[in-house]
Amino acid sequence: MSTPAERLRFARERAGFQSAKDAAASLGVPASTYIGHENGSRGIPRDRAPQYARKFKVTEEWLLYGKGEVDAEPEVPEGAERVVQVPLLGDVPAGPVREAVRHSRGFVLIPESEAPKDSYALRVSGESMNVHAPNGCTIIINPNDIDLFEGRRYVVRTGEGEATFKEYREGPARLVAVSTYDDYEDIRLGGEPIEVLGRVISVTTRL
Repeated sequence: MSTPAERLRFARERAGFQSAKDAAASLGVPASTYIGHENGSRGIPRDRAPQYARKFKVTEEWLLYGKGEVDAEPEVPEGAERVVQVPLLGDVPAGPVREAVRHSRGFVLIPESEAPKDSYALRVSGESMNVHAPNGCTIIINPNDIDLFEGRRYVVRTGEGEATFKEYREGPARLVAVSTYDDYEDIRLGGEPIEVLGRVISVTTRL
């Protein structure tokens, strides 16, 4: 990110705005003006930089010059808990196993206490875990917690590179759906290779 325009786009996407038009509407800036600043056809005016920095929670110095810290330090009211941005990497199926979408689509804000190091978020697609995580909700993953324990829920990847979200059960060792529907098959462990991507530590609808 060698230019202010590249840094502006990065900051906008990190802040969770799916498009430049969405960001312009939230900022109250004409779409053509903002898009010009983001694609580099117009330089970012000195009087616009503070507005963009505040909206996207980055420092003005980093935005304009690429120097110093990226993140602006927000003031946290007494008694309030700091929130952090967890990257939203895409979708994980909670039903038929299919390849998870790996491209980041933005960020999810969650309390700092619920965000272990390297944690990330995935959107649930399907109904096989709807007792705990309905279709469309977001799960937070701790990729450093991969040991399997009875009753805990995990995101795993098969030997073919496909990912799914299930609950671990023993006797025999298997991954099961926890759903109001009963048409899902267990995944028995010990056959095809299974890579544990991380444990599901929370379910949220926060964006």
